[in-house]
Amino acid sequence: MDPAGGPPAMRYRLLGPVEAWSPAGERLALGTPMQVRLLAILMSQPGTGWSIDQLVDELWHGRAPKTAAGNVKTYVWALRRALRSPGSADPAILAGATGYHLAALDAQATDGVAFDDLTQQGYHALRQRLWSDAQRAFEAALALWRGEPFAGLPGWGVLLAVRARLQEQRSSLLEEVADLHLRAGRHNELIEPLRTQIDGDPLRERPWGQLMVALARSGRRSDALATYRQLHRLLSGEVGVEPGPDLQDLHTRILRADRELLPTGARPPEKPVPQVVPRQLPAPPALFTGRTRELARLSALLLAHDGPAGTAVVTGTGGVGKTWLALRWAHDNLHHFPDGQLHVDLGGFGTATQEASPSAVVVRSLLPALGVKPLEIPAEPAAQFALYRSLTADRRLLVLLDNARDAEQVRPLLPGSAGCGVIVTSRHTLPGLVAAEGAHPVALDLPSAAEARQLLVRRLGAQRAAAQPAAVDELVSRTARLPLALSIVAARAAARPTFALQAIADDLAASRGGLAALATDDDATDLRTVLSWSYRLLSPDAARLFRQISLHPGADISAAAAASLAGAPPHLIRPTLDELTRANLLAEQSPNRFHCHDLLRAYGAELTDAHDSAADRGAARKRVLDHYLRVARDGARLVDAGRQPVDPLPGPACGSPPAFTDHRSALAWFTTEQRVLLATVDEAVAHRFDTHAGQLAQSLTPFLSRLSRWHDLAAVQTTAVTVARRRGDPCAEALAHRDLALAHIQLRRYNDGRRHLRHAMARYDQIGDRPGQASTHLHLAWVYDIEGDPRGALPHARRALALSSGSHDRRGEAAALNALGWNHARLDEHTRAIAYCEQALALHEEVDDRVGTAHTWDSLGFAYHRLGVHPTAVACYRRALALYSDVEDQCGKAETLVRLGDAHQALGEHDTSTGLWREAMAILDRLGHPQAEELFERLAAYH
Repeated sequence: MDPAGGPPAMRYRLLGPVEAWSPAGERLALGTPMQVRLLAILMSQPGTGWSIDQLVDELWHGRAPKTAAGNVKTYVWALRRALRSPGSADPAILAGATGYHLAALDAQATDGVAFDDLTQQGYHALRQRLWSDAQRAFEAALALWRGEPFAGLPGWGVLLAVRARLQEQRSSLLEEVADLHLRAGRHNELIEPLRTQIDGDPLRERPWGQLMVALARSGRRSDALATYRQLHRLLSGEVGVEPGPDLQDLHTRILRADRELLPTGARPPEKPVPQVVPRQLPAPPALFTGRTRELARLSALLLAHDGPAGTAVVTGTGGVGKTWLALRWAHDNLHHFPDGQLHVDLGGFGTATQEASPSAVVVRSLLPALGVKPLEIPAEPAAQFALYRSLTADRRLLVLLDNARDAEQVRPLLPGSAGCGVIVTSRHTLPGLVAAEGAHPVALDLPSAAEARQLLVRRLGAQRAAAQPAAVDELVSRTARLPLALSIVAARAAARPTFALQAIADDLAASRGGLAALATDDDATDLRTVLSWSYRLLSPDAARLFRQISLHPGADISAAAAASLAGAPPHLIRPTLDELTRANLLAEQSPNRFHCHDLLRAYGAELTDAHDSAADRGAARKRVLDHYLRVARDGARLVDAGRQPVDPLPGPACGSPPAFTDHRSALAWFTTEQRVLLATVDEAVAHRFDTHAGQLAQSLTPFLSRLSRWHDLAAVQTTAVTVARRRGDPCAEALAHRDLALAHIQLRRYNDGRRHLRHAMARYDQIGDRPGQASTHLHLAWVYDIEGDPRGALPHARRALALSSGSHDRRGEAAALNALGWNHARLDEHTRAIAYCEQALALHEEVDDRVGTAHTWDSLGFAYHRLGVHPTAVACYRRALALYSDVEDQCGKAETLVRLGDAHQALGEHDTSTGLWREAMAILDRLGHPQAEELFERLAAYH
């Protein structure tokens, strides 16, 4: 008998191979693999009915035969026979209004439901602080596992989703059990199980932190620190990220011998408090030597424990090693700044790009590094600086402001805490910063002859240097002991091990040249001599490309962009790039991506001015702008299929742009090139390539919108408005105003958004562009909607529908119908809402607009939910979710998850709803959306 007093029931198992057991305890033969999969589907979501069409989709994954529906019925019939209990006329598989489902699938019938029930019991005990009860429940749940869920069955559809959910749940339980063991002081016995757990899933960070705590509390502090280094290497190598802020904080606490992480018996630890700890420093210089006096000076200024940490201004001529010194000291003293490090290259002495404004630095680098989401960044610079100072108050941070132009560029970026250390590097002495802000100058002169010799010896090898000591001394003298010049000469000599060092020194002595920005009264310090010597040894193609790279908008350039810049096929440009890399005139910082030091770019700029005509320079600039524009437009069409360029391309791009296979590869390219693309817009404007600037701004809109980079979108569209007016192009100006309005609306600047929409409408009216007018009306309807006035939105949606219908714009017509349906649903006019949405759905599917289709399924779900038909609402929302996931629209997915959770809540399915809200909250928090906080408060109310 079962615990309820009834007859014994069937038992089902899914936590491992799918099995069914009779009430007598016999394992049943389930038949063919398709029958086993069918049973697994019915077990996967207890209480859910499955229609024939749904089962066909799940069983054949889009490859169903024509007889699929009949086959399903055959499988159901065969399974009923296999699962029938002796003496019972009731089938194990029932057919109801919602489809087929298993009978009596409760906690006693399936290990999957039992696992969920025990898990909930454990978490309930945790909330009550009943540690032993929680541990017993969790361990009982884990004991049910016999292997991977649905083991042996192909993973797609619902089985894949449920398998992933259960595996994630199991991993979380293992981590909760480990926390409970740590709380009980069982540190030693936990170490090996944690290592095994990490081997199975090495990218989950929580077990790494638990292992570090267990090792530290077991008296193995060095092993705990080694574990962190192992994780750091793994994450940086596998996914290119740092460990999360919790682990960084834990690492710092272990370094500082935090008393709570010392061997103290069974005292329960507290979890580290989550905190954003920025780690922005570039890697330390590999060839740094000497500078002991300057390093000691920085320590004296920045490590005063009885007073403010202070600000140090490292000054000196270009190439003298200011950044190397700052980075070397910073990496040697990380432990003194437990709240993290911030780093910004201010570009004060760049060549092709403008210096970074303090406002841009705060918005794009410092505030995000301190955990501020895009929508939380104030609009006005004064408020941005105030927020930055507030976030740095009462913290011990190290801030490195590299390559500053003047004191005005630095002053707003000084943190709001006397406990923060600041290092500024500049070629100027910045007397205003010293006088007004109490900064301390650290003058960096040329290294000593011994230090310069040591740098050369380290690169050349002690044996080679010892065999030719006089030549080494002459090289030191001829390079004026300038570290950059020493590095170039050393690299060249090291690349030719058979060359006599004296011959290299003689060649250097015979060369003449120099950089105007680095010229001095002493010819021995003229860097042009060194650089011209390297340049003269280049092949003609490499020399030409070196000159042209100074025309590129950013310091980083891809091989494809270099090919376009040179007007050469990609397969011919790679050897040229390799030659420049070997000569230390370029650095390959990642595969097929190259960096050029600003001094080398300055030298290249002088060379191209001297050797290339203005027409040649203009043609090279146009080729690289053509490249970025062509690839950006191709990518934008994949990211947003409904967005069409206003103008034809101004010219073909040379070379082969990256081949995008889908919108994901396009998004990856935009992500890699985003800094260069933003600089390219400015470069195009500066050199009067207005068509390129406007079209690049258009092409960036889908990408910046997808990443919620609203400040950057506002900046590029402001530029687009300017160049459109300069060109007298009302069509481009209208589009730029409309996209600029989008940025303002997302930044909650609704009045600014309306103002730019009025400008857009005026231009569209001027040129008689009905689709543009319709789109602008839809934007206006959106503003009314988000301000809580759906009735005010309806006239704009109706006008958009009339304009789209009149111009035969099916995509615009569908969007307008959806807007009408949504706003009628907001007014509880459900019948009209559903009718409009169904018309919109048909049109969206006709033009294959997947994003629009997703929007409309979401609107239908909302209408049915408000109508009280919650199961239908759930089905609609699920269709929307599938489409949003496919197109990687995270914001749309999150908003639908919230509403799907509301529908499940209305059905009384509270656990399902809270799970959906948590998933939505994670997405919205990552996007910096204010609704994340509302969801957090809603979830807190349920616990």
